[in-house]
Amino acid sequence: METNNFLIILKLSLSGLIIFFSVQLQARENGKDSLRAVAEPSGQVPTTSFYVELGGKFLPSFNIDFRKKENFSISVGSGFWKDSEEHEQFIFIPSVNLYYLSGKRKRIEMGGGAGPFLTTYKGLVSCVVFGSVGYRYQKKKGLFFRAGFTPFVAIPVNNKSRFLAIPWAGVSLGYSL
Repeated sequence: METNNFLIILKLSLSGLIIFFSVQLQARENGKDSLRAVAEPSGQVPTTSFYVELGGKFLPSFNIDFRKKENFSISVGSGFWKDSEEHEQFIFIPSVNLYYLSGKRKRIEMGGGAGPFLTTYKGLVSCVVFGSVGYRYQKKKGLFFRAGFTPFVAIPVNNKSRFLAIPWAGVSLGYSL
């Protein structure tokens, strides 16, 4: 029993480290501090967006996107669904994603992220790695829209799950503040 508790703590710690290091990747760029909230030379002001995503990370997911630099953003969110195939349970996938953006208002975005795959019946079952290549339309204040190819890979962390690779597409709709 103690071995099972130790493994659960170890797996949760590893998932937390993956998320922590994903966030740290955004913190430094070219040796400069990227946390300054100063407008870019192009006039880009830091933007925060709230959006709902269908497909993508999961069906559905709720997310917050932070853009401090013109070409980089970080998104945190959580997807969920109710599953009754094997057991009545809810499935949660909190995630952290980083994106590189090119263009002005209409942009091409590429990025990825990671998060734990948690269920109310089995607990932590997988570490999920996301990818994203797509189109992003974003005003400084107003409509936020994304569409793209968003594959993900679920890597099992115990014997309660299996390896999954799913080539998904997703759309997002939200509002930028």
